[in-house]
Amino acid sequence: MEISHLIYLVIVIAIVLFIGVCSVLAKRISLLHAECQQQQAQLSVLQEQLLANQQELQEVRVGSIGMGDKIKALVTMVKQTATQQEQLANQDPQSRLYQQAAKLVAGGYSVEELMRECDMPKAEAELIYNLHKG
Repeated sequence: MEISHLIYLVIVIAIVLFIGVCSVLAKRISLLHAECQQQQAQLSVLQEQLLANQQELQEVRVGSIGMGDKIKALVTMVKQTATQQEQLANQDPQSRLYQQAAKLVAGGYSVEELMRECDMPKAEAELIYNLHKG
């Protein structure tokens, strides 16, 4: 065999190998392109979800601020009501007697001890005792 035929054979083999490598690379590029498109679609979906979550979070924040304001107003109203109740209780001597009796029951006093300490009839002492025991 001549050298020119050998060179020709080497060139043909090199061309065939080059075509094979190009074919493999083209398939790989095609796969990578398809994967890239799929990831871009997933990215789009995730971006939409993120936007929806951000909007929902903003709505929750606004609602929380509104609820906080309402809770503050309610706390203020409860404090005012408690103050008014205390003022009313202090104005009514009978009410103070019942408050004292309730404290005594909470402290473990019996019906007889209530009658003696608060100077009240047995039925009234029993009623207060039953209302405030336990």
